[in-house]
Amino acid sequence: MKIVALIFSFFCFTSVAVAQSLGTGSVAAYPKDMVSFIVDEQGETYVKIMNYTCVITAEKSFASAKEKLKWDKLKYDVKKAYPYAVMAKLKLAEMDAQLVYVKGENNKKEFTKACEKELTRQFSGDMRNLTFSQGKILVKLLDRETGSTTYQIIKEHRGSFTAFMWQSVAGLFGNNLKANYEPLGDDANIEAVVDLIELGVI
Repeated sequence: MKIVALIFSFFCFTSVAVAQSLGTGSVAAYPKDMVSFIVDEQGETYVKIMNYTCVITAEKSFASAKEKLKWDKLKYDVKKAYPYAVMAKLKLAEMDAQLVYVKGENNKKEFTKACEKELTRQFSGDMRNLTFSQGKILVKLLDRETGSTTYQIIKEHRGSFTAFMWQSVAGLFGNNLKANYEPLGDDANIEAVVDLIELGVI
C-alpha cells in the first residue's frame, strides 16, 4: 500500500503573533489544547499554536481477488508477529543494559541463561501458536527492530555453536535465521503493513 503522508505543520509549535494585537475571536477558532500564551523577558505576551499532523492513506488496488487475499493474509500474519519483535527489542535492550554490571564471563553466561529461561516462560506458549509463515516474518522483523539477524543475536548471547545448531534446525523448515530485512526490496510489503500498524491504521 502506498502511504501518502501530508504533514500539515510548519513547526511543532508556531509563534503566531503578539497577543495584544489579536482579538479574542482570532484564537477562539482553535481548540483550547492547541493554544498557549507565553510572556517573554520584556513582558510581551505571545500566542503559540500547536498544529496537528494529518496522515492520509490511500486504498491499495489489486489486479485480482487472489492478490487481495494474499495482501490480507500478509496483514494478518504481520500483525501476529510484530508485537513479538517489539517485545524482543525491549527485552534485549533491557538485558544488555543489565549485563554491563555483571562481572566475569561465567556470571555473564549464567545471567544470559536465566534471562533466556524467563523469556521462554513468558512467551513460548504464545509463540507456539504462530504459523510457519508468521514465524518467517518474525525472523525478518527481529532484524528490523534490533538491527541484528536472529542468528547474530543467538551467536552474541549464546555462542557460535548454539547459533549454528538453531540455524540448522530452522533450515529444515525452510527458515533462515541469517535473513536480513530488506524494506526496499523483498520485504517492501511487510514494511508497508508495519507502517500501517505504527500509524494506528490497522
